[in-house]
Amino acid sequence: MKLKLERIFYFLLIAQIISTQGIITFNIFKLFGNWELKSIVHPVSVFLLFITVAFYRFNKRTIKMQPIDLLLLSYFFICFIILIYNLNSFSKIYIAFREVFLISLLIFAYQQFNISHYYWRKILKLLYILVIVNLAFVLLTHIIGPEEYMKLLTGRYVWATDPDYKFKISSFLYFWRSPGVIGSPGNVGYFGLITYLLFDQDAKYKKKPYLAILLAIVGFVRSVYVVLVVYWMLKFLLTKKNLKIIKLGLPYIFSFLILLFCFLYFKGALDLTSLFMRIDHWVNDITVDFNILFGGGIGEVGGAVRGEGFIATLDSYWLLMLISVGLVGVILQSAFMYEKVLNNQKTVYALVGFLFAGLFITLTQGISFLVLFPLLFFKKSESVLNE
Repeated sequence: MKLKLERIFYFLLIAQIISTQGIITFNIFKLFGNWELKSIVHPVSVFLLFITVAFYRFNKRTIKMQPIDLLLLSYFFICFIILIYNLNSFSKIYIAFREVFLISLLIFAYQQFNISHYYWRKILKLLYILVIVNLAFVLLTHIIGPEEYMKLLTGRYVWATDPDYKFKISSFLYFWRSPGVIGSPGNVGYFGLITYLLFDQDAKYKKKPYLAILLAIVGFVRSVYVVLVVYWMLKFLLTKKNLKIIKLGLPYIFSFLILLFCFLYFKGALDLTSLFMRIDHWVNDITVDFNILFGGGIGEVGGAVRGEGFIATLDSYWLLMLISVGLVGVILQSAFMYEKVLNNQKTVYALVGFLFAGLFITLTQGISFLVLFPLLFFKKSESVLNE
């Protein structure tokens, strides 16, 4: 029974990962005459995964529950009741649930399940293959141009965001921001980023992280760069040997950073116009009533609002959480995540990077983040990490 559940769990994880490849699933379901079905792969696989985990723990007659788990889940349950009260649309309730609660629930579920080394390495192998595929299609975008690329993969070309398919293509400096086979440049960047973070914790794949890093870079997402820089800085700084090197080379490092900043500024890569626009929106355009401690505005901001406007995107994960579940919810969730990775330094470093990135992007509106980020919280034995 245990073996069957582990196999089911593995295939549901694979289904989630495949769901991130939006253009691939679009074309598969298009062959059967209904491309819209691509949107159900993720929610159905997540729902079945929760059921599988419930059966797994039922067979063991136990559940792994820390005090912080109980506090967070109880608080989120109350917030979910408020969400149902605020909204009368199932689709809107689902979107708000996905953006606010799903990450924490998946992390809790993954902590309940023990996945074998054999299946974990298969997951990493699939991620590696998908990184290569997406890099190839990003390169193809630059070879044939964005118009021909989108017509080739989707049958039509709409600059920026396609209103029906939701695929997105844009530009950054002298480069195209390709959707790869995922569907949007932002998701391409986060797919590469989190895949790299997963590789960096595995003895086999940490030796070949470069393609994942390259995919993260060619997504041209500044919040991805923030996570990478913070992660690398913390890894480098928090060792005694490197601290001595930094003290000796500090004048040269400082000079290099100033020159790099000037170069990027004059090239337009550090244009802060969008940042100032976001801050202006946060100050002047939030009309939702909410309590700073307990939120209460859940479902009234974010994707549940629909559309392309400011309230629908919000451009800040932490602001979304503050309005939705308040400061109490933010603190509980932060403590919950930290407790889960307390003994994993690399994941702690990554969390610090995501903390900063979440200030300027609503992380949970991206499918790559929703699917891959919780995988960082799998508990794996030393034999899995070092074999």
